[in-house]
Amino acid sequence: MVRLLSLYTGINSVPVIMTSCTKGNTLIMVNHVSLRTAENDRHIIENLFRYYVYDLAEYGKWRCGQDGQYLFNSSLLDPHWSRDDHWPYLIYDEDELAGFCLLRRYPFDVRTYDVDQFFVLRKFKGMGVGKEAFRLAVTERPGYWQTRVMLENTAALRFWRSAIASVSGGEFREVIRKDDDLDMHFITYQIK
Repeated sequence: MVRLLSLYTGINSVPVIMTSCTKGNTLIMVNHVSLRTAENDRHIIENLFRYYVYDLAEYGKWRCGQDGQYLFNSSLLDPHWSRDDHWPYLIYDEDELAGFCLLRRYPFDVRTYDVDQFFVLRKFKGMGVGKEAFRLAVTERPGYWQTRVMLENTAALRFWRSAIASVSGGEFREVIRKDDDLDMHFITYQIK
């Protein structure tokens, strides 16, 4: 079932179309950015994950394999397709694939939602696609959230501080802790 709602943002009376659909279709669309459940699209996320690992290699100092690929253990993605407390999404800008968003309940504190992995293709960076996709993802699940950012990834940290401030009313807490033997920024916030 598809429901269309026409809303006004109040910003120069620009109409915004929101779409809410059943699983497997568009979850929600605002300003041409949409999240679509990826229950049947694991192969697409695995393909994109190589680009994600490539981007992160700059900070993790990971090596490219002899076959020219940045490898990753795809079984680490299994929970997103086997557990009810994990949610995989594809990000689209209009009808063009722009990235992915993997959400979950944090395994070390199940009261907290966690942005497990989030990736936007370079073509779409700086255009508001990631920020809008993030907003769409977290506002579907009110509660306590966290986002983890590699210590060395200062560009991502700037993005996350801005994106989180925009959905949390500017209220968030940031600490540095270990996660999988890496020092990470843990940003915690509440979505109401």
